[in-house]
Amino acid sequence: MQHLTYRNVPFELADDGGATSFFVFGVRKSGSSILNSMVAALASHRQLPFLDIGGALFAAGVKVSDWQHDAALGGLLRRGNVYGGFRNFPAGLVGHVLYREAPKVLLVRDPRDALVSEYFSNAYSHSLPQAGEGREQMLDLRREALQSPIDRFVVERAPAMAQTLREYRVLLADPRVRVFRYEDVITEKRRLLADVSAHFGWAVAPGYVDKIMSWADVLPDAEDPTRFVRKVLPGDHLSKLTPAMIARLDDLLADEMKAFGYARSVPAS
Repeated sequence: MQHLTYRNVPFELADDGGATSFFVFGVRKSGSSILNSMVAALASHRQLPFLDIGGALFAAGVKVSDWQHDAALGGLLRRGNVYGGFRNFPAGLVGHVLYREAPKVLLVRDPRDALVSEYFSNAYSHSLPQAGEGREQMLDLRREALQSPIDRFVVERAPAMAQTLREYRVLLADPRVRVFRYEDVITEKRRLLADVSAHFGWAVAPGYVDKIMSWADVLPDAEDPTRFVRKVLPGDHLSKLTPAMIARLDDLLADEMKAFGYARSVPAS
């Protein structure tokens, strides 16, 4: 095992010990946390290190803008490791051969639902970095959410969500990427595990899948705005936002929704 640091954050990884590396991408508030947890469990079963890059940098207060386009992040890449925690596309890795040759999975969600989820998460349940500029940034977002009606919050955050999806669109042309939509897999997690395992070429014992499902396949009995797992079921924007706001989001997110297969609620004007 190797012990490396990036921006003063320590990581432990395998020493180029496999045929390839693997990548897990998930747009924020799109089921990325449960996907990363399930793949980390699969990786452990395969005795592969799982590096939660995005999560570790977030916890340390490193802002996304400080690492997203940094080619030096490639210094952590070795074969035989699984890299995850990326809620934003790590554009700095695109030129790295180990990134290019690796199988990858991407989880996306209807961005209108993701924005609603982001509102409740920022206001009540999102974890905070331990220190640094990232902590101050999250505290600002919490204050913004608590002081804003949901319609105003989602329209103000829509451009940032559109940018995140726009950056991930490059993966649609990558033959090594398998794209999953939240709406198709959030209540079909056993199938999601099977599809991810097949894409990565991993054989996983059925009994181990049962263990993962015992904690991963949980739906809340009722919606609780203050809980991290608040509602889960798709279509939340239809009950939380006004028709006028949904139509406005349709316009603001039109290109990204079309790219990832999401339909407008109203025809374009």
